[in-house]
Amino acid sequence: MATNISKVPLLRAIAARGFATSPAPVSGTTTYEVKNTTLPNHVVVASADNEASLSRISIVFRAGSRNETPENTGVTHTLRISAGLSTKNASQFAIIRNIQQAGANLTCTSDREIVAYTLEGTRQAVEKTLPFLTEVATRQIFKPWEVSDTVPRQRLELAIRPPQLRAVDLLHKAAFRRGLGNSLYSAKYHLGNISSETLQHYVATNFTAGRAAVVGLGVDHSQLVQYAQSLSLEGGEGSTPASPYIGGEIRSDKAGALAFIAIAGQGAGLKDAKQALAFAVLQRALGVGPQVKWGAVDNGALSKAVGSAINDQFAIGAINASYSDTGLFGALIAAPAASAGKLVQAAVKVLKGGNLTDADVNRGKNQLKAAILLDNESGSEAIGLLGTQAALVGAAKSPSQLAAEVDSVSAADVNAALRKVGGKLSIASYGNLGTIPYLDELK
Repeated sequence: MATNISKVPLLRAIAARGFATSPAPVSGTTTYEVKNTTLPNHVVVASADNEASLSRISIVFRAGSRNETPENTGVTHTLRISAGLSTKNASQFAIIRNIQQAGANLTCTSDREIVAYTLEGTRQAVEKTLPFLTEVATRQIFKPWEVSDTVPRQRLELAIRPPQLRAVDLLHKAAFRRGLGNSLYSAKYHLGNISSETLQHYVATNFTAGRAAVVGLGVDHSQLVQYAQSLSLEGGEGSTPASPYIGGEIRSDKAGALAFIAIAGQGAGLKDAKQALAFAVLQRALGVGPQVKWGAVDNGALSKAVGSAINDQFAIGAINASYSDTGLFGALIAAPAASAGKLVQAAVKVLKGGNLTDADVNRGKNQLKAAILLDNESGSEAIGLLGTQAALVGAAKSPSQLAAEVDSVSAADVNAALRKVGGKLSIASYGNLGTIPYLDELK
């Protein structure tokens, strides 16, 4: 189908390798340099050429659900699903057909702080379809009849949310109330109420140069800078609403035999890099589940401490959510309703008065470094990490740099982080809550 979008060259030609040179793995090299540039209009550009077979480019905006107001609650849920609808210069059919014809893939992801549009494919496919990334991310028009067609998809996503996700969502509401407390999903009573005008106003307010980052893997940095300069973004940065940690409790009683409980205290923001790393190590030291595929044994300090509380099947893992200015850290529990109350009390005891040994901390550091480097083998995880850092911190680091910085975290730093968590807890419960203690009953 013809389109009036002009081709924008971006990717440099890759010279053929000599016979004596070892080829890079399919996922690219494991060590690479990340280059950062901040444009005069405050767009952050970060990239790395990891020599992978696939290239990825992502346009990221600080426009997550924490920026929603009572008048437009749920707009980011609709915005994410509306990615790929008709734009100023391309129809929905043209976008889908051209991207699929080239063998590329365009996705939109969102969380409480960012909305990211990511294009991935071979270098030739990304170069060919790059104009459609520009269209989808920066030239939306939100035709009312196309927006209304997204409602069934939203309704489906609400229906299939797993209970542990609902518990974590409610935990944010209890801990922050507004801002970071806003849900990632639209409420049922808001479905169909987000109009084209609401979406357009939200984009005009938040999709600005001062809130944007352009990141790439498998691309040339200078050409990515040129591409970022070509984006037509309004100036200004605006303000992100403050979202202080308050603490509280939300309970959602449902039928069934299981209970899902999320307990957390205040964590660390990404801008405090040292403390954020300490919380990341703490999460691994407490345990995030079995480290052996299909295994049932979790050697984390949290699982060992609460495992003696009951003689029943259960699942528990530490959760760590770091945002730009603050965070949440705690535990997520899934257990039979009859024994869940004892697990909650045992977990709170660890969060309030636990003390990790040097062995626990060293194990946590090793697991965290392994997780960072393993994520590097997945291009989608690596581009997500680059985008989050560039948009929220203003500069990105490579996975190898982050892994090296983990070694600087001491046992004292990790235990200090654990003491911070226990100062004031929040709790959210979902399911059969007959035995779950209330927040003021937890000592």
